[in-house]
Amino acid sequence: MISLFKNFKKKSLKAKIGIIATIVVLALLLFYVLYSNFKPETPAEYEVSKASYGTITESLDVNGTVTSGVTENFLAIEGVTVEEVFVNVGDTVKKGDKLATFNVSGAAVYLNEAKAAYDKALSEYNDTKNTSDANTKRKAELETDIEKLNAQILTKQQEIDVLSKELENSTANAETAPIPDEQINQIAMQMLANGSSLKQIKAFKEAASKVELPVVDDASSEKQQQLMQKNLELAQLNSELSALYAENTVTVATDESVLKALKSVADSKKANYETLKATYDKMSNGWVAENDGIVTKVNIKAGEKFVPVKESNSSSLDISALLGNSVDAETANLISSLMGNTVTPTGTGIVLESYDDMIVSVTVGKSDLLKIKVGMEAVITSLDSEYVGEVIYVSATATESSGGLDIGSITSSLMGGAAGANGAEVKIKIKNPDEKIVIGFDVDIKVVLDTIEGVLKVPVESVIYNSGTYSVFVYDEEEQTVSKRTITKGSLDDTSYEVVEGLKEGEQVVKSPDPNMEDGTKIGVKNA
Repeated sequence: MISLFKNFKKKSLKAKIGIIATIVVLALLLFYVLYSNFKPETPAEYEVSKASYGTITESLDVNGTVTSGVTENFLAIEGVTVEEVFVNVGDTVKKGDKLATFNVSGAAVYLNEAKAAYDKALSEYNDTKNTSDANTKRKAELETDIEKLNAQILTKQQEIDVLSKELENSTANAETAPIPDEQINQIAMQMLANGSSLKQIKAFKEAASKVELPVVDDASSEKQQQLMQKNLELAQLNSELSALYAENTVTVATDESVLKALKSVADSKKANYETLKATYDKMSNGWVAENDGIVTKVNIKAGEKFVPVKESNSSSLDISALLGNSVDAETANLISSLMGNTVTPTGTGIVLESYDDMIVSVTVGKSDLLKIKVGMEAVITSLDSEYVGEVIYVSATATESSGGLDIGSITSSLMGGAAGANGAEVKIKIKNPDEKIVIGFDVDIKVVLDTIEGVLKVPVESVIYNSGTYSVFVYDEEEQTVSKRTITKGSLDDTSYEVVEGLKEGEQVVKSPDPNMEDGTKIGVKNA
């Protein structure tokens, strides 16, 4: 060491400075290596938040397509001549604006045919109904008369039986003889005077001529006369009863299904005529917009006669379903002829989508459907503008999901719901639409489901979900360490989870933690 020092002293100043510099550099390098290997590791830094009581506004976030709540479909009748057309597809119109004018003389023939068809169907129904009512009333009268006659015949037969027994005892061996013709004729004349028909009188005379009575002495003649008279009266009653039965058989009330079918035909023809008349009158006065809106279809041209594009007709009346198998071929043919097979040729001329009622249609899953109710408030966002909305319709039936994803379906899946399941349609009315709400565009919707006050809550980004379990990392300020803790979550909104169990007010939780951290891990706290 002494020799090294002596050698150092012999060095020039420049050499001495170089040696000292080298030693300093080596010392610094050694210090850096030692410090790098043995210095304490700096803990990762996270934001923390205290669990606190507050309000959670639970909402459903979905997207949907804007449609018009009111669509004006202007129908035109074949044969009318278009005079002027004032709009094109895409034009925005105001309520009261003229759309088109027409010469409707070419359509008058269809209106007259529709009126004639309605009058004929109504007349047929009224005639059949009146006949049916009269027959029903007469049938009730006949059944009452038949009941009375049967009672009279029973009484008369009992009287005859008594007299016959008395005569039988007194004339056991007496000879018999037919009733004299003059007595039969006398009763027949009585019947004619009482209004009986020749057919009834003939039947009576045939029956009376077959009756034979015993020939008796003068002592029994009075009873025999009585018996003969009662037999004649019984024959008359039976004749009248037969006539009543015959009339009752042919007096039939019209089958209810036939009346129902005729009424349906008349109602259908009436509706067809009234609809056609309203269309005719509307065209006569010229088409005028009934609401503010946008023109989405124009199928007419000025100076040309209108020829409708064939459209499906879903309003046809199924008479066979009303009649079933309960009517004869003649009645079925009558009803078919009343229905006819001609349809008034009409078609869409102009379609106007109204701006007065703008609707957003969305599809929600079954878990959300149970929460959403008609009347709930909603916020609609379109082109960075917000609009107030209200739920006006919640479907009671499910429809097949299109498979698209939205916030609601993703949330439902994360919360344990089935992804891709059927959904139900919900309609939301936009209360204050403007030019940024465009029919056919997609918009974002937030439906306010519930507002819960006084609940313990933590930030959404503090909660870790894994295999059906929710947990947070609780920060110990003294130890500067974390511990993982399972919680029971409740409601949630865009920023917070409700904590039902597992935390106390004031405890601090780590925001956006590393899910792989272990209990006891030291962390640093950074400001938000």
